[in-house]
Amino acid sequence: MDRIPDLQPIVIPALEHKGNGKLFTCLGNGLQKDEHTFDSYVSSYLPPLKPALTKAGKVKVHQPPFKKQPLSYWKAQCVFRNLPQTGVIAKLQEQLKFSMRGMDPGLAELEKQLNQEFRLKNAAIRDEKWNSMETSEAKAEADPKRFIVEHFLLGQGTLIILQTHQRAQLHEECENHSLAHQSVDAPLNPDGSRPSIDIWIVIGQDRSAVHEKVRDISREATRTRQRIQELEAERTRKLHEDLVSTTCRLGKKKSWDITGSWTVNCPYIEKQWGDGDTDCYLDIVVTTSGGRKQMWAQFDFIVITGIFRFIGPLSSNRHTEKPQSSKPVTLTHARIRRADMEGNDAEDSDEEEEDEEDSEESIEDDEYDGYGEDSESPIPVPEEFYLNTSDHPSLQHPEWNYRWRGEETGEGQIQLYSDKKLCSITFGGPGGTKLVGTFDSDLTGRIDFTGTKTGATADGGDPDDEWQSRSEQAYESARVRRWN
Repeated sequence: MDRIPDLQPIVIPALEHKGNGKLFTCLGNGLQKDEHTFDSYVSSYLPPLKPALTKAGKVKVHQPPFKKQPLSYWKAQCVFRNLPQTGVIAKLQEQLKFSMRGMDPGLAELEKQLNQEFRLKNAAIRDEKWNSMETSEAKAEADPKRFIVEHFLLGQGTLIILQTHQRAQLHEECENHSLAHQSVDAPLNPDGSRPSIDIWIVIGQDRSAVHEKVRDISREATRTRQRIQELEAERTRKLHEDLVSTTCRLGKKKSWDITGSWTVNCPYIEKQWGDGDTDCYLDIVVTTSGGRKQMWAQFDFIVITGIFRFIGPLSSNRHTEKPQSSKPVTLTHARIRRADMEGNDAEDSDEEEEDEEDSEESIEDDEYDGYGEDSESPIPVPEEFYLNTSDHPSLQHPEWNYRWRGEETGEGQIQLYSDKKLCSITFGGPGGTKLVGTFDSDLTGRIDFTGTKTGATADGGDPDDEWQSRSEQAYESARVRRWN
């Protein structure tokens, strides 16, 4: 007798059989009536004949639970035993209590025939579809087990690289057949985008060959990433050159306009959370509402996104009388001196920088309170965020403090009280088109970044709304939603 084909995977609909006014179906693993198969243990679903008693012989208050089944189940069990299927559940259960019948012999034979018929038809259609698949990936997606058997056990067994979502099952099948297998990050696309399947799997019979192929793919991924980074750096450089050229042509070199789009380089964040094709960005905006001027920015630092609100130039009289705890953040890091901003104006580049030992500790302002005592009410905008109409970054006032609020980009959790940390940005370069700064968060610690202006305009908005959306009240509302 020929071997009956495997049931899985199923690629055809259920077979149907009508007889004596009843409709049965089959998916190769038993006869079904209204999606129920024959159950030899219906007694486990029947109500107990007698109530459970305590040791004292009294009826227990809490009777042992038993799983209930729908009316269609009880009707199906009666049909399989050639019993009447009319009446309520209690009547059907009563019939089954006193019946020791197994499946009706005629239905048992029908079940055997339909099981075999289904499996043969399913296997034929499955083979037809399988043979029409042109790629190894398509076959691995459709049936990982069959692909491994045919390619490695029945075929030549050459080393293969698969771009498929079925990696977990393929790894399992490789283990079952003692094959070497390893996942590897795929190279980026030529345009810098991530491929739709960004992790590949390499499978082979020789472990060293698989390992070497994974190394080749990793090296290619690194080269691709470097090429894309070089192209992006060149694009940024060209945008910046065009911007500087336009600024000089319009005679605005001495009148800085720092508003617009900035490409930011933050080595620590890019190393820890970047994937080689993700940049940090900063959009700086100046808005005036009700006669009050504010300078603020929207930022995206890969792992954290949010808003900066600038306080004012550090040399301005109204910002010099600060307590010791909120002294200006100095930019004396050897890694990001102001001289690192290529093309600084002559007046600026001639200045000498003192060598000071940088402190990595967070600088928090104990007097700052952006929350108040009542978290249910909107907090008025702190006065320090309002600027004089003459306040703007310039050669005379390049250094500015700022506070920030935002959220981490994974689960979007608001970084509460982040605005208590005082950070700083120093503008420079031709027309104020370069910057260096420090950023301080619980997630990253105090880190450095540099920036290059690449766009003359940036989308505006309402800094007060952006600020309030990351308030204590917003944090609490989001926390409640996460747990409900």
